[in-house]
Amino acid sequence: MSKKIVIIGGVGGGMSAATRMRRLDESATITVFEKGPYASYANCGIPYALSKVIRDDAALVLHTPEYFKEVFNIDVYLNTEVVEIDRINEQVCTRTAGEAEIRRVDYDKLILSQGTDAIRPQITGVDQNHVVTLRTLSDLQAIRTLMLQRCPTDVCIIGGGYISLEAAENLRKMKFGVSIVEQGTHVLPPLDADIAQALHAELKRNGVRLFLNDTVRRIEKSYVVMARNGREIPADMVILAAGVTPKTSLAKLAGLEVGKQGVKVESHMETSDEDIYAVGDMVETKHMIQKQPCVVALGGPANRQGRLAADHIAGKPVHYRGNIGTTICQVFDLTVGLAGLSVAALRRLGQEPLWVTVHPPHHASYYPDAHPITIKTAFERGTGRILGVQAVGMAGVDKRIDVLATAMQAGMTVLDLEHLELSYAPPYGSAKDAVNMVGFVSSNLLRGDYKLVHAEDISVENLSAWQVVDVRSPDEFATGHLPHAINLPIGTLRDRVSKIDNSIPTLVYCSVGYRGYLAYRILSQRGFNVVNLDGGLKTVVEGGIKI
Repeated sequence: MSKKIVIIGGVGGGMSAATRMRRLDESATITVFEKGPYASYANCGIPYALSKVIRDDAALVLHTPEYFKEVFNIDVYLNTEVVEIDRINEQVCTRTAGEAEIRRVDYDKLILSQGTDAIRPQITGVDQNHVVTLRTLSDLQAIRTLMLQRCPTDVCIIGGGYISLEAAENLRKMKFGVSIVEQGTHVLPPLDADIAQALHAELKRNGVRLFLNDTVRRIEKSYVVMARNGREIPADMVILAAGVTPKTSLAKLAGLEVGKQGVKVESHMETSDEDIYAVGDMVETKHMIQKQPCVVALGGPANRQGRLAADHIAGKPVHYRGNIGTTICQVFDLTVGLAGLSVAALRRLGQEPLWVTVHPPHHASYYPDAHPITIKTAFERGTGRILGVQAVGMAGVDKRIDVLATAMQAGMTVLDLEHLELSYAPPYGSAKDAVNMVGFVSSNLLRGDYKLVHAEDISVENLSAWQVVDVRSPDEFATGHLPHAINLPIGTLRDRVSKIDNSIPTLVYCSVGYRGYLAYRILSQRGFNVVNLDGGLKTVVEGGIKI
């Protein structure tokens, strides 16, 4: 007897489950109910369609119900909401928009893929018609209509996450005045503050106004009022991008177990009911680094989970391995990527990781247009297990984040990164790739081959306890240096060691860390108590460290 498979929600997870199910079982009856008007669309492309980087909105609609019926023999019902799950009789109750009739549909196995809702902050004036979200094609169309009707000139984006930054870039391309309001200390809160500083500088360079450590108190027709000081910010359109919340109300109504954030699932995506599965942004899954369930609202995991649920329904012994939250974002001329957890996030979990910061070029430095990548890598004391990687730069970030994310999921350590054999030609990389450099520097620290101090740990007060040695050239030194520093260029250091008192703790530094490391090796072998500044002066200056 053929299985009756019902899927609630389309887009990534739901349609991946549906099409995989059909490939595994030609006899199954597969039905998808989608509350919205589209079964399958690329919501990640919506900010780029706003400014016509993606020229045709139709390109975002990947497939239609007609396509799924013709190619996969899957029935897809749009604008149809599932209002109840009857677990006893194994039926779902559906209602189509504009109709009062409730239909009951039988299932043998049910898959929930309902995604998330945009958070709507409790702000006075938030329900006005010029206050919008930017997550769906319907949102995009509503914004286009609003632009035609109101001809706005200034946009305020509430929230500093990925959608916010993508929207800001594309709105600036359309010549809008753009403000971002973020209640935290920096945009993209999953990052460490020093990495986010590069994004702040890039946003400001492109005319985006940043309001950090603040919220919006009130929304008026042509401006918003800030909470901290009552300042009025021009805004005849407001975009809510303050995060998302999993859609769990239907699951709760059905009596399924729901965690602190999303629906609880086993490793094969089964809920507390063995005949009901849940996938995508609405579920809690294992985070491979923090070792506890969390919601990861990303397209890649959602698609893989949908496929895996279908595999398990078909009898395959599969398990979801968890995720590490690998993300990447374009911010004007910069790219920023993250895999795993930031140092700040690890500390909040009670961990005290080691970490290093390097600034290698994205390809061979002698080949034209080599751009530095700042890579901050956190790893476990003792084992060297990689816990988190953050990278920002103009080019080559995606490649390094993907390699390091793969290494993390494979359980590799920073010691393994030294040995990775990666492609090399001058236009693409270096003989010692940026990933290898992460491995070299991290492994040196792990093995005890050198000691370092982080920029966040130094101040004018504690610098006075060190003798500070700047090993850059005199010309570099003249452009700016740490307080109390003396200039002993690396090429002269061996001959001028007598200028330094080996009875006083010594801090050495250069621009990015390499010459400082050389100085460390020279001085440590002469009996000095010495540390090197992690990432060099670049980490202090670009990381927004005040000294």
